[in-house]
Amino acid sequence: MYTVPSSIDNETVSVPASLRDTLSCLDVAWADMFETEDINPDTARQHQADFLKGAPPKWQNFDTSVNRPTLVPLVERDGFKDLIQLVEEKTRKRSLITDVSLRYQPGSGGSTLAMQVLWHFRKDLRCARAIDSDLNTKLSDLSEHVVDLFLLSNEEQAKQDRRTVMLLLDTKEKMDNDLPIKNILCNNLNEEIHKRGVKTDSPVVIILNCIPTDFTLTDTLILPPNLSEESTKQFKEKVLQQIRLQGKSQRKVTTINLHHKDSDRSTLALGVLSDLSEEFTCETLREPFNTDIAENKKVFTSEIENMANGLLSTHKTNKKTVLLLLDHKDDKSLRYLLKNLQSKLKRADRPAFIIINAVSKRAVRVPGDVKLKMELLPDEKKRFAQKSLEVKSEHKKMSQKLHAFNIMQGGFQKEDAEKVITEEMVNHIEKNPKSKETRLLSFLALINSYVPGSHLLKLLCKRFIGKSEWPTDDGTPSLEMILKPFKDLTVIFSEGEQKADCIRLAHPMIADACLKLFTEHNVTKSLIALDFLKSMVKSNEISYVQICKSMLVTRPKGLMDKETFSKLVLDILDEGENNTKQCIDLLKLASFLFSTDPVYPQALARLYYIKVKEENKFEKAEQWATEAIKRDQEKSHIKDTLGQVCKNHLRNHFKKTFRDIKVCLAIAKSAIDGFHDEAKAAEVESEKDTRFNNRGQFGFLQVCNIIHDMRPEQEYISSLKGLIESRYNFFEWYLVYSRPSIKEEEKDYICEDVEKCYKHYFKQGEQTGEMTLNEKKMKSFAGLLHFLQSDINVLEQNWNAIENPQSDNETQMVLYILANIILSQFDKPCENLQDLQAWLQELWKTEEKHRSPEFYLLILLLFWPDEAQPVIADLPNLKDCVQYMSQSYEKKYQKYLHGRYLVPLFFLGKGSGLQRLVHALKPHKNDLQRIDLELLSEEDENVEASCLQRINGEVKKHQVFAVRDGQQIQVTPHNETSVYKEGRVSFYLGFTIKGPVACNIRYDENNK
Repeated sequence: MYTVPSSIDNETVSVPASLRDTLSCLDVAWADMFETEDINPDTARQHQADFLKGAPPKWQNFDTSVNRPTLVPLVERDGFKDLIQLVEEKTRKRSLITDVSLRYQPGSGGSTLAMQVLWHFRKDLRCARAIDSDLNTKLSDLSEHVVDLFLLSNEEQAKQDRRTVMLLLDTKEKMDNDLPIKNILCNNLNEEIHKRGVKTDSPVVIILNCIPTDFTLTDTLILPPNLSEESTKQFKEKVLQQIRLQGKSQRKVTTINLHHKDSDRSTLALGVLSDLSEEFTCETLREPFNTDIAENKKVFTSEIENMANGLLSTHKTNKKTVLLLLDHKDDKSLRYLLKNLQSKLKRADRPAFIIINAVSKRAVRVPGDVKLKMELLPDEKKRFAQKSLEVKSEHKKMSQKLHAFNIMQGGFQKEDAEKVITEEMVNHIEKNPKSKETRLLSFLALINSYVPGSHLLKLLCKRFIGKSEWPTDDGTPSLEMILKPFKDLTVIFSEGEQKADCIRLAHPMIADACLKLFTEHNVTKSLIALDFLKSMVKSNEISYVQICKSMLVTRPKGLMDKETFSKLVLDILDEGENNTKQCIDLLKLASFLFSTDPVYPQALARLYYIKVKEENKFEKAEQWATEAIKRDQEKSHIKDTLGQVCKNHLRNHFKKTFRDIKVCLAIAKSAIDGFHDEAKAAEVESEKDTRFNNRGQFGFLQVCNIIHDMRPEQEYISSLKGLIESRYNFFEWYLVYSRPSIKEEEKDYICEDVEKCYKHYFKQGEQTGEMTLNEKKMKSFAGLLHFLQSDINVLEQNWNAIENPQSDNETQMVLYILANIILSQFDKPCENLQDLQAWLQELWKTEEKHRSPEFYLLILLLFWPDEAQPVIADLPNLKDCVQYMSQSYEKKYQKYLHGRYLVPLFFLGKGSGLQRLVHALKPHKNDLQRIDLELLSEEDENVEASCLQRINGEVKKHQVFAVRDGQQIQVTPHNETSVYKEGRVSFYLGFTIKGPVACNIRYDENNK
């Protein structure tokens, strides 16, 4: 017992108790688990019955060894083999830390599948599950324990035996942090690995990252090119699975993003529409968006309106869900159509539209995640049918009460979940609507529906029941006895070391069915939620912090942005025309109970200004926003709400037919003050290495846009110009140098609103807004970079603004040199490289330190050593340049860009002169594909960017150096986990505003 795989294949090693006892954050699946234990068959059978009914999985449920001949092996969902394959691929990956994502719908068996995979690998990898309850406070401990398990060593146990750890992370994202738990853990693991000096050819840890995902709203399916006939059939089944899943939802509009590279999608998508032509009204639109919003907003808006009205007419006429195929090359305009449709639809039992958004992509690749949904594929149905016979044979009549298994086996149908609520249960609810057991059932239904996987503690349930009810001879009835009428719907289980201390309903769909039953008996969700807060949460607030936040405050993702409120609040609002008051009462009570938490008054403020219709709603919203700030006077995101309240108050007042300009300006001042306070708080926060909150700066510009439409006196307009230009300057470089993450681009409306505000306030005389904006862009480094993604002719037309620079003026020379680099990207006439180098070199000689990051970037771009480059006398010391650039970046940009992805602005290509520079976001003449930054971040031996040259380098002490002609220049790894040992490497070289970055690092295995 207590063995794990050894560093020697097919052998195991015992883990000493001194090390085992320190791994408190890990639930390890030992290689020899249960093999030497003599477990009672009846106990094993009961464990399996509890699990099949709906209790969380335990390692015992996966053990079907010879010691347990009566147990039925678990069904392997379709994703099981996919996960096995992905994990096996990751074990061969040259990276310290790598991960596999399992996205699952709560109730689909995601946690079970993840543990199933760990159990499968327990004799090959050191498999462990992160103990969820510890993660909020012990992430640093977790990283230590993972490395301990990898090394089989800690400070007390010095001898090492190394083997990759497979870590299951199934956290439900509990942390109140901008970054996901996995990102924070990876950072901690990287620090811990480097601190211990670990050098290895195999991963230290493979993270199996479980992510609860609601696929009823949207999903993205990648169609790889050149699929076989069988693979095409399987892919089509997944598309059909997703459509049927969404067809059962109560959404207004749902989308399926179908990304493809070739024309096969037309045949496949049209085949899907043909198969479903009787179930749905099927429509196809090819290249539906004719006008770009940037070209002509009025025409674009009219087109979207006409398209939406036509689709709504089709839906109204046919009275069936419209399955709409949009076949196009660019889907940026889709969000406007979705917004229009959603605004005109009311919620119903099924979606009005399921939109298949087929988009042509320059590059597609096999997805690196697995998805588990509450809809079975054809092969899964066969496996479950066979398994059902085995379960019935093993568990006899008891099999009818194994609800979780039966619901899954039946294909997750609402009818199956509703059938488990017997007539006796319904009668009991009707006769005893206010009894403690009925109310307790309603509480379980509420939390298990809106926070799947959550539970109530038995101790607190007993406290709720009280001593007055259900008297017994010993005076203390068991909870099981109290809940006897609904016993078959519940599961009681252990969490951690405590015995049978938790209770929940057997499946989220049963919770949904129970809520539906209560609603039919006039016990609404708002009444249940109020009762829950008053009866269970009051005096026990600390036990319900996370459940209440998830139910009442957490806003789920929508099609375009976050939803306006939590799912429960949205559902209560949808229950009736005038349900805003119920939501207000609910949030007021929560605000009272959690009297120091700012998120409840913050949610109340948002509810008032967005949903309430009374005249004084903005005053009430302002009061609650102020209350939220009183509770947390430092957090900028809390201060944002007050600014948003005043901004919307201003917009609302300005729309009135009879408006008082003085009142408007007073409201505007409150909004501006609110956003200024937020911006100040964000500045203070940024000193603590948190992600910078730009909403205060952006909110100010939005307010100024509204003020401009009010046409106040010129003096007032002039008073705002200084701050507007400052905020515009900020966003100009902020949006060019960075983006939210490597996979996420900035929302279009941010750049639109920022540029609109500048044009409003700085347009003069006969100038158009675009002329004004282009003049501004010619005056800054980031502004010039915008021309790489737009019309190069504009740069040429405004050339007089930067020509003839003074050679001793850094600002003028930097802009002039960058402008020439940009011209070279479009094969336009420009200065030759040698002249640009000479001018830049003169500036370098006069002052090496204390210059801008942009200056150092140009030094690197123009002087990076190259075999094709002629030897230059007094070449700038690039080693020093990289150091100065990093220092300059930290001083000027670090606090604002921390936590964001720094975009490589240029890569080193294969050409000569300025032609060797390749802009990351522009198609290069020698390579029609844009550089795939995400793909370059992966250390894949097969990744090639034909327009880029690979640079030779070396890794020393976890630092990467580019090596050329004896020079060693430090570069930052694009992916830190790809640096796993010392040795010679090669990589593609990119340049961010912080310095040079090494992308797609590969070790030279011929030179150890």
